[in-house]
Amino acid sequence: MDSWTADIWNGNEEECKRILNEPGNWEKVPLLFDDKIALGTFVRFKGMIQDILNPEYYSSNFKIINSENDEFTLCQAKYHSSTKNLKPGEEVVFGDTMMERQVFACIPIPGLNEWAKDVTNTNQNAEAQLEENINKRIRLDPACQKYFKEIFIFVYPEDIHSDELKLNQIIEVVGFLDRRIIQEDNGDLEEQSSRAKETHCIHAVQLKLLKNLIPDNEETYKSIWNDASNIHAELKFVLTQALLGDSLVADYLLFYLVSTIYNRQNILVPGKFSLNIRGIPRGIGQSYTKHLYSLISYLVVKSEYLPIQIHTMNNMDMIPRKCYTSNRLLNGFLQLSDRTHLVLDETDLQPGNLDNKGMLNLEALKNIISDQQMKYDFTYYGIDYETQIPTLTLSIGKSLLPFDIDIVLKPDPSCSDVEETMKSVHDYLKSQLPLLDKLRKYIAIISTFPFKYEQDILKVIENDFVKMRMADPKNVSTNDLHILLMISKLIALCSGKNEFDNAIWESGKSLENQRKLRNK
Repeated sequence: MDSWTADIWNGNEEECKRILNEPGNWEKVPLLFDDKIALGTFVRFKGMIQDILNPEYYSSNFKIINSENDEFTLCQAKYHSSTKNLKPGEEVVFGDTMMERQVFACIPIPGLNEWAKDVTNTNQNAEAQLEENINKRIRLDPACQKYFKEIFIFVYPEDIHSDELKLNQIIEVVGFLDRRIIQEDNGDLEEQSSRAKETHCIHAVQLKLLKNLIPDNEETYKSIWNDASNIHAELKFVLTQALLGDSLVADYLLFYLVSTIYNRQNILVPGKFSLNIRGIPRGIGQSYTKHLYSLISYLVVKSEYLPIQIHTMNNMDMIPRKCYTSNRLLNGFLQLSDRTHLVLDETDLQPGNLDNKGMLNLEALKNIISDQQMKYDFTYYGIDYETQIPTLTLSIGKSLLPFDIDIVLKPDPSCSDVEETMKSVHDYLKSQLPLLDKLRKYIAIISTFPFKYEQDILKVIENDFVKMRMADPKNVSTNDLHILLMISKLIALCSGKNEFDNAIWESGKSLENQRKLRNK
């Protein structure tokens, strides 16, 4: 495969497909990471669909004619963005048959944590990775958002069905590296203009839609499910230590990490679990929250950290925006793929005024937290896009942002030394790398297992809820029922059980009673 070119693929397509699809061969295709790979190389790229451009048309073949002797070479244009380098005296004549290809603008996966990348520095040990995550992409300056390089993916409808591809999905493609000229927005909102730039593109021959970046083979699923109870206990131990000895908050943080949206129906978003951990001691503030985020980013596949500050809200480009000059959707901080854990830190929020941009950014955050959707800016109108971005807000008092569940942190006096406590958590994980691998897989997949509700337990739940409403009609709502059902389901799945029983329902009620008593 190292010697494959677009012309070789065009001439031997079935044989090339057979070789590519043999077990293990897909992974042997080199990943595209930098500009040093030669054009025409057969490469692999994994990224997020950031924009979907209009289809473009190309001539299916062309002739290179030597004007001196009228000899010509017939070439196929498929998998090429431009004609080959011409020699003196040669000219190109395009054929009459026009074909269509779809164009996707992709970027490296936002929020992808170092440990989850395909290739890491072989000299980088677990300790260095963990410490690096403390400052991983904490993007305070809007200019920092342009760290990525954009790749255009050309998809040919006769090879790949692209109808199901949507914005913000993660894809992996193999194809031939090329380059092309595009129009780039100059970033000036007042005076929109564009300039030409050259960028890389890949002519895809095959494409995979990735719903989970953790290897999801049957053996992995079976192993995690069978050992779920033990892994749950280990994860709760780690989180309890990281939460300064608070085991109750550890339960809710664990639920936040594993939760996922399911059976979405219009405005109903079952499984949404936005959490506010409040009561962060004033004396430790962002020093502690950054350590906590570092740990979270070491456990989940994708995450982002956003300090809620007046300067940040007023200056950061959070909302994707359409530029009509370049006819492109411009990336915003909040354009994230499904199950990117977003940690919002309010512990250093100071008094101040939000300008118009700050208000729009605040509204975007509220919509994600409350409805799991965001309105993209198309200048003259907005378009709502569904999101699946689990949000965790860390605050001293009750969060200024909405939440589904809030809980007060009660540190154990024995964990008063934050630096030492967090160091002990790090040291434990560094010494238990096989366990760490299990924890990561568990968080990624445990909530995706099938779950069922038997009719008998549903009747018990219904009767219990009626009694709760009669006892406290002012403070018990259908939202409380939704939270109880969600908590109980997560308790079951986290323990390796795929159905409700009375014990699980009672555990869910007990947890919620403890949380509400603490919050009073």
